[in-house]
Amino acid sequence: MASPARRIAADVLLRVEQGGAFANLALDGALRAAGVLEPREAALATELVYGTLRWRLALERALAKHGDRAVDTLDAPVRTALLIGAFELVFHPRVPERAAVNEAVELAKDLKAQKASGYVNAVLRRLASKRELPAPPDVQVDPAGHLAAISAHPRWLCERWIAWLGFEEAKLLCLANQVQARASVRVNRRRATIAQAQQALFESGLQCEPGLLSPDALILQEGSPPALDLEGHTQGLFQAQDEAAQLVSLFAAPTEGMKVLDACAAPGGKSCHLAELVGPTGSVLALDLHARKAKGIEEAARRLGHANLTARAADASLPLPDLAHEAFDLLLLDAPCSGLGTLRRHPEVRLKRTSEDIDRLSNLQRRLLDNLAAYVKPGGVLVYALCTLTAEECDEVPRRFLEAHPEFTPEAPPAHWAHDDAAAHQLDGARLRTLPSHAKTDGFFALRLRKKANTP
Repeated sequence: MASPARRIAADVLLRVEQGGAFANLALDGALRAAGVLEPREAALATELVYGTLRWRLALERALAKHGDRAVDTLDAPVRTALLIGAFELVFHPRVPERAAVNEAVELAKDLKAQKASGYVNAVLRRLASKRELPAPPDVQVDPAGHLAAISAHPRWLCERWIAWLGFEEAKLLCLANQVQARASVRVNRRRATIAQAQQALFESGLQCEPGLLSPDALILQEGSPPALDLEGHTQGLFQAQDEAAQLVSLFAAPTEGMKVLDACAAPGGKSCHLAELVGPTGSVLALDLHARKAKGIEEAARRLGHANLTARAADASLPLPDLAHEAFDLLLLDAPCSGLGTLRRHPEVRLKRTSEDIDRLSNLQRRLLDNLAAYVKPGGVLVYALCTLTAEECDEVPRRFLEAHPEFTPEAPPAHWAHDDAAAHQLDGARLRTLPSHAKTDGFFALRLRKKANTP
């Protein structure tokens, strides 16, 4: 029988591959269901899940070199056992070769792939002879292939990032995505100061430090439990949110008393942040396509004490029932996107996305912008935001929108909208772009637009 950590990791990886689950949610659920688990077993399960997902494309290349069957033709349990074993052999040099191979064989048996256990043993023993990934293509001959091989990113994505950012910047970005992101929370300024929240976490045994970009951020130490398990969460002292996501709400620069529409709001982190910023005299209406998610936003708002936030289900690409045009001082569209800025936190995204997805999502983003523009008051602000990094979604969609809507003009936020270091990530003032390779956050894009006051 395989160790508990490896069995948990395999179950999570199968849920991600076969059920489309998010790895972080599936892993949290699996660790909770396991009950009392030694800390080192929980840590190993976490590393096996994220490491195998993060390096999967490179591990598949290594396994293909030592097996007589393409990895993607194998049954999912066999493939999962092989990938976990390969990850341990290549990236855990202190794990003895025999132990890594035997654990993978036992894992295949546990996953009811008894007949394939011999194949798992043979392939991994061949890989164990060198315990390394295959050499990448020559960078001068095939730069995209080289980058894909050394960073385990899809070739199509490497090609796009090289064309957009240049090879060296694309390389930095891909390698940054191979480092696990530290967890962060946004302190609810209506309930606590940064110092008070930091003290509450310290008293519960957790170290954390203020963010470098957002004045509301605390960055947690590695290995911290999920935010909902932290002391102070139930009391509404903070909300789990990446520092770059916090910057989007700050970049919007809402003021006290504003009427705000968050058009694609789930899971609600930005909605709640905006509710804090506009204060009790302002209001936030959060929309999401799914009623279940809208309900979750309202539950988060209640926990945080934001009575000025309401949420409801609506399709923001269509006319919004019961909402008048030009009704909102500020409209945030955190649009559905390819999510390629979150690969440090969600490495499985690179395995699910295709090049065709970019075009499909770009079309949706344009429809959303065209529909929602009418709900911004003359003189009001529209913020278009994405947790992705592609030229099509971040550059082309805004360009086409501005061509079709001359009533909107790019505008920088007021000075000191966040910590001074945040300004290093502004492009021409009105655009924000955080690259994980430089900001040490998720990759986000935001564009701030002012609607002309004299619009007919």
